[in-house]
Amino acid sequence: MQAQLADQMRATDHSWAEIGREFQRRFHVSARVALRQARGWTQPEAAERWNRRWPDDPKTFKNFSYWEAWPSSTGYAPSLEVLDRLAQLYECSVADLLSDLHDYGAKQRPALSQIREPARSPGHPSGGVLLPPPRSTPQPYALTAADPRPGDVPPTGYPVDLLSTVSKVPGISSLINVPDGGNSLSRRSALLNLSSLFAVAAAAPLAADKALPDQVGRVDEGMVANTGLIVGGLRQQNAALGPSATVQTGLAMRAMMESVVKDAPAGLTGRAWVVYGDLSHLIGWMMFNMGQDELAHFYYEDARKAAYRADDYELAANILAAQAHLSMTAGDHVAAVDRAQAAEEAAKRSASRHARAYTADMTARVYAAAGQGARSLAALERERKQMQRIDWAEPAAERWGFYGPAFYWARESECHLLLGHPVEAADAGALAQQRFNPAYLHNNAMTLARRAQAQVQFGDVPAACQALSEAARMATVAGSRRLGIEMGRAREQLTPYEGDPIVQALDSRMARYRNQPGAADLGSTPPL
Repeated sequence: MQAQLADQMRATDHSWAEIGREFQRRFHVSARVALRQARGWTQPEAAERWNRRWPDDPKTFKNFSYWEAWPSSTGYAPSLEVLDRLAQLYECSVADLLSDLHDYGAKQRPALSQIREPARSPGHPSGGVLLPPPRSTPQPYALTAADPRPGDVPPTGYPVDLLSTVSKVPGISSLINVPDGGNSLSRRSALLNLSSLFAVAAAAPLAADKALPDQVGRVDEGMVANTGLIVGGLRQQNAALGPSATVQTGLAMRAMMESVVKDAPAGLTGRAWVVYGDLSHLIGWMMFNMGQDELAHFYYEDARKAAYRADDYELAANILAAQAHLSMTAGDHVAAVDRAQAAEEAAKRSASRHARAYTADMTARVYAAAGQGARSLAALERERKQMQRIDWAEPAAERWGFYGPAFYWARESECHLLLGHPVEAADAGALAQQRFNPAYLHNNAMTLARRAQAQVQFGDVPAACQALSEAARMATVAGSRRLGIEMGRAREQLTPYEGDPIVQALDSRMARYRNQPGAADLGSTPPL
């Protein structure tokens, strides 16, 4: 149909730009897609024609996919040089390639009283990154967990305070935002001490009169909602400070939640189990990051059983994806793929677009680890399309707070690294770094460590040393064994350059970081 329409319009002396505009109108596609389709080319065919004209600047179908997806969050803005060459390729003007974008000059300026500044996170180099609108009420949580069984006694410990609360206390904010960017030895020690100091504060809502029930029937909706908010705070603390500074609080809360789910009235049982399931999943994730795989398996299983008991496929999908990751790390690629596929199936049975995107993300990861490149890239494409359907302005369930465009680019970087595509891995890693919330130190550090590996592989040693040094700095606050393994892999690849002054300087800095309390272990580098 498209080819016939293009032939008819060319026969009546219409330009390619005019045909492109008609394709936009009829087929509801972007200007860049319309102009390519007007020529009857697929993305690989367009890339082939590009490479014939500019062999010194080769492109793949993925480049065209990114340019065409822009300005979506999963797209990649084409440079002016790229736009000029696309215009030559499609025989149109640069303006024709951008005709689907908004004309901001056509809008009336709002009155000054109507202008509201978006919220921004503090400490960002550009003055802050845009944040989603605050949630006025806690989101419904998805799950319950299996009943505790005799003999199943997980570790217990003392709780830790929430980062968001700690940072507001006078005198403590100076420890969290020190002038040297976190390089001082005192910062990590202070934060670890504060973890113990504020233990009671984190658990206080549960110990209050309306929180922890002392008799059947005392569990109410407000208590369950407050407990869910605390779980959300623990997630944020884990992202900012890492698992070792968070896990004890989670363990203490889980012990309390066992009483909550037991005493919850019929109308609240499902929601109470959902909070329990989310909490068990979070503890499993922290155990996994600390290298405690057996404990991670225990808590993941506990959370998965809760998900199915609550008939919550969104949470089940999230947990199955985590179990796939655990199997992948253990080298069991068959089990990893099976669980990733099960996660995608569970996500399809839920109403959550976040779940569908994230489970495709994990499928991409396990296929890349198994060396199945085509299937990995196909899963990334599924994730990208699902992400385009997400309205990021709408609050999602709190468990998806970590997920967004930055996470997608970090995953693409990891997959390309596993598949032996270092240039693509480094490029995607750079895009992830541009989008990450700077407070999420652990995710930032993991991406930097993988980006360093990619940069070493294509010979950019100075950039690799810089990335690895920054990852090590972040690890002093948000370290984990898994992060240490990724950093160890990057350093191991620098072995041929050990005599270079820049690598020696890196070793000196990493040794200083390594000696700080709580820093990531840079020793062993077991296989993925």
